[in-house]
Amino acid sequence: MSKRVLLINITRMGDLVQMGTLLQRLQHEWPGAEVDLVVDTRFAPVAKLLPHLRHIVSYDFHRLVDESRAQTKDVVTLYQDMTGWAAPLVEARYDRVVNLTFNRRSGLLASYVGGKEIRGIAAPKDGDVTIHNPWMAYLTDVHHERRFNHFNLVDIYALGGSGIGPFAPLLLNIPPDTAQWARDFLAPHARPQMSWVAVQVGASDPMKAWRPELFGQTLAALSRQSQVGYVFIGTEEERKAIQLAQTTFRKAGGTAPLCDAVGKTSLPQLAAVLAECRLLLTNDTGPMHLAVGVGTPVVDLSVGHVDFRETGPYGPGHWMVQPDLGCAPCGFDQVCLQHACKDRIVPDQMAALCLHVLTGVAFPRSTTGVRIYRSRADEDGLGSTELHAGREDPLVEWYGRFWRRFWFEEFTGRVSQVPCHPEPSPDSAEALTVMEHLTPLAKQLVSKTEELVRLTTRRPLPVNALKQMQLVENANRQQILALSMRSPATASLAVAMVRDTHNDDGSELTGLAQSRLATYRRWQKRLQAVATSFRSFNTTQGLVHRGKSRALPMARSA
Repeated sequence: MSKRVLLINITRMGDLVQMGTLLQRLQHEWPGAEVDLVVDTRFAPVAKLLPHLRHIVSYDFHRLVDESRAQTKDVVTLYQDMTGWAAPLVEARYDRVVNLTFNRRSGLLASYVGGKEIRGIAAPKDGDVTIHNPWMAYLTDVHHERRFNHFNLVDIYALGGSGIGPFAPLLLNIPPDTAQWARDFLAPHARPQMSWVAVQVGASDPMKAWRPELFGQTLAALSRQSQVGYVFIGTEEERKAIQLAQTTFRKAGGTAPLCDAVGKTSLPQLAAVLAECRLLLTNDTGPMHLAVGVGTPVVDLSVGHVDFRETGPYGPGHWMVQPDLGCAPCGFDQVCLQHACKDRIVPDQMAALCLHVLTGVAFPRSTTGVRIYRSRADEDGLGSTELHAGREDPLVEWYGRFWRRFWFEEFTGRVSQVPCHPEPSPDSAEALTVMEHLTPLAKQLVSKTEELVRLTTRRPLPVNALKQMQLVENANRQQILALSMRSPATASLAVAMVRDTHNDDGSELTGLAQSRLATYRRWQKRLQAVATSFRSFNTTQGLVHRGKSRALPMARSA
């Protein structure tokens, strides 16, 4: 009997397209697997373009959220509505439920449907939210140490929802009638020997959008060097920005034909239009992933809080442009009044990059203010990038590769084929010093927590002793976290430990204490692995840290 899998993905259109690799990986893991999908009604048409889906179960989650916030229906009624349409999912008895939406509502649904295995967020009846599968847990850590994350969301979905396997690009299947509609739509604007370039000026968040007038200048410069036409895509809410880009294009001498597809296509029709284009010039948006899925090269302008390594175009042949600023990408909670990153991207240079993608002319030799990357598949069969212009911070470059290898090996149990960095870390002496100070603290924390577990088994329960030991454990943990966050060699481990402590699982006191102990032992083991790796590498390079460790001022216990 074929395995049955349920996927829950109910928030954004881009997230839906980005699970395409997971769908292929599931077929690699379980050939012939029957895969069903729960999706928001708005995105069901896109889901129909994805391969390897048996049933698509759509529900108006957008309305559900609105009704719960407005309290037009009481909680009991809302819950009854959900259990009514979800009842067939419970009866399906899935072998695996993969929740790719990280909120409590989707967790409740995952737990209600149940299955032999749940991956992602679950919310059992007691109301606690738990995260199952280390890759899914890692996804919640990314935003805290995103400078060093080298895993694309596509791969996290695939590794967390299934496992390792051959590289699998995103794929969308366009129905023949929809493809013909797109050709007919573009035909009245076409000229002989002309290439269509799609342009996405807007974005769901203004922080993610390059300046419209700079788009216009780029398009004008490109049109003077190549026979192109521009298809403007987006929503009516972005109309003002699109008009500014078009006006700037004309003022800058642009004469290429313009085709307005803004608000005139369904999502499948938009995908078909993108399939007819030779290039998409875009901000980080959902349509960017549609273009990737239909095989259209992308030039992605990663501004604001966008990190192309997290959500950029997946698979070989795409280009990402990131401003060369110490604050780029900024944090999601950061408020920027200047958006200086957007002015680092020069229109003439972007036109030269687009010309390179369209015609194969030489890559632009002179670039300023940005780093330009090209996407590829790496030695482990995952999506990756390669720097083609600009210079990356040496610390970010070194630790990005280090943590990419470390977490892959930690979660898969396989040796990564991605080569180690040929040089020692720029802060090797400082990093080793931090780890030497952390090692005895780790032993102490584990020992104290072992005592805490023993105390929970005594009868009568020694309440005062438990409270005192818990204070000690908490103080030790806070001391360790404060010290760990001082070095990129240990900060990622600390972030994972904090998340694991919030994910403690146990139905009674001893179970909770044992879960906390398992968290600390896991962190201690990881710390030892990182320290061993550092010492081994630096010894090989003849740079082993000798002599007494430099004293570090210790943080006060909480």
